[in-house]
Amino acid sequence: MNRYTASLAIVTMFIFTSFLLRAEPPSFGLGVSVSDSPYKGYGTQYDPLPHIDYDNGKFFIDDTSVGAYLYNHHQQELSIGFNYLSSEFEPSNSDDRRLKKLNKRHSTLASELLYEITTLIGVFSTGLSVDLLNQSHSVLIDTNYTFPIFYKNWTFIQTGGINWANTQHNNYYYGVSHREANRSGLAYHHAKSTLSPYLSFTANYHLTGHINTFAGVRIDKLTGDVKNSPMIANSTIPNLYVGINYQF
Repeated sequence: MNRYTASLAIVTMFIFTSFLLRAEPPSFGLGVSVSDSPYKGYGTQYDPLPHIDYDNGKFFIDDTSVGAYLYNHHQQELSIGFNYLSSEFEPSNSDDRRLKKLNKRHSTLASELLYEITTLIGVFSTGLSVDLLNQSHSVLIDTNYTFPIFYKNWTFIQTGGINWANTQHNNYYYGVSHREANRSGLAYHHAKSTLSPYLSFTANYHLTGHINTFAGVRIDKLTGDVKNSPMIANSTIPNLYVGINYQF
């Protein structure tokens, strides 16, 4: 599975769900993200950034996540659903001759349990994601805090969080097996679980009653055995994004 297949699946589900439930007007958008891959020889990546926002209080679609609410009351939400984990490694995309001899690492679909509470001082959320396709056997726990600021036509959103990834996830995407080490010349590396912090800032500007533009940056910090992997060139990963969406 790649990000284009995932986007198409989400759009198809969106159209089907909207037809059945006739919920509140959704929003569609499209943008582009520019990021530095952590892998050696990968360089800068440019990727399309689809935006889909749909929520009828029972079901929701949020970009590449889709799910249903188990509880949605008194500023608290508990939901279950599916989300697309975009992490992947394609050896042919690397200019490093040693990394070209490693195995592919695929993106995957995960099930997600998410709890969120909105307070006067911001939004707190915690999510648990588990690999459904047995690609990476990932188990991820993400905890974050978001504080929005509203000023005239502007909305500024600041988020700080930390992500825990299990050994299987890290070893799949950043480990080097004995066979890979023998044929590539890289050192054998077994990556254990890690806690990795991140920060993001997004600015939204309302051009009209229906059209919004957005731009932002997210910075992830790789730690522990992930940072020390022989596959890794950069432990600080910036991601810039910009786009436009239409509110129906």
